[in-house]
Amino acid sequence: MRGIEIGMAVADGALADDVRRAAAAAARSVTDIDRGRPRACWASAAGLVLDLAAATAMAEAARAGGLPRREGVALVAVEAGMPELAAAVEVGAAQVFVLPGQVRDLARFLAAREQDDGARSRVVAVVGGHGGAGASVLAAAVAVTAPGRGITALAVDADPWGGGLDLLLGCADMPGLRWGDLALRGGHVPSEALVAALPGRAGAVAVLSAGGSVAAGTRDVGGGSPSNAIPVEGLLAVIDAGRRSVGVTVVDLPRRDDPATSACLEVADVVVVVSAATVRGCAAARTVADGVAGRARQVGLVVRGPAPGGLSARDVERAVGVPLLASMRPQPGLAAQLDDGGLRLRRGTPLAVAAGRVLDGLRRGAA
Repeated sequence: MRGIEIGMAVADGALADDVRRAAAAAARSVTDIDRGRPRACWASAAGLVLDLAAATAMAEAARAGGLPRREGVALVAVEAGMPELAAAVEVGAAQVFVLPGQVRDLARFLAAREQDDGARSRVVAVVGGHGGAGASVLAAAVAVTAPGRGITALAVDADPWGGGLDLLLGCADMPGLRWGDLALRGGHVPSEALVAALPGRAGAVAVLSAGGSVAAGTRDVGGGSPSNAIPVEGLLAVIDAGRRSVGVTVVDLPRRDDPATSACLEVADVVVVVSAATVRGCAAARTVADGVAGRARQVGLVVRGPAPGGLSARDVERAVGVPLLASMRPQPGLAAQLDDGGLRLRRGTPLAVAAGRVLDGLRRGAA
């Protein structure tokens, strides 16, 4: 499935019409983007066309660590003065196009913006509707299920206070980079190099974990200290690298509204909220879903059994107010399996089926 070809943030109607004429000449589709949410298309669009106000806003976001540097950005204006030139430099724009005089030049620029594999790859973020909902396990299951469908995967642990996706996936004792080993300050991460340097499973699932090392069977707590919080620019750069190198990037989000979580909610293609089939679970998940809905492109719900009070998955869906992607029965022996070498999924088990339905929803592009 193709992502956005050309994202446009141009307020002036005549200027925007000139951009559309250039895009039509280049056989590229144009999508208006929300200048108040610049991250939403920053990494996924093949090209971006900005006016001075949008370029200034995005440059400010980049300075604050909210956006990595990228290629394929153009600034358009009625005239190219010092403010336009300065904004172009700050935002990393290749050129300032003065319209309508340079419509043909802009068309050639847009024609060169071919979408690569990264633009077609997808990002799913998973967040618990309440404590103990099983979001990390579902995130791990989605990553493990993807290779069986011919999709390479990157599992990103964005919760420095969690137990670590490397433990869940059984690769905690494998050599490779963790968050604490990365120093990311904007710009693209060399995607193939990053994925090759991560621990993983059979070359099909790479894992970037927030956890520390494992020694004598006990995990160090250093990876969860506040000073080691996941950096916004680092998370966005890693997600961007995932878009360019694997078929699906799965991000395990913490259940708190920190800057990195907020940024991920905006750039993910689908955000999955996980809830148990209980009254208190529904109440908590509704609060989380309400907070997510205003920032995420699309939101889906996964309901986990058992249902001690008899709530059905559709009951939970109505209570939480998010479209149902999947419901699943309890998986026998899961806790013991996770303690004994990490997650191993067999086809047809409840967790494998639910993970497959999340991937189906991601492929359709709609929750």
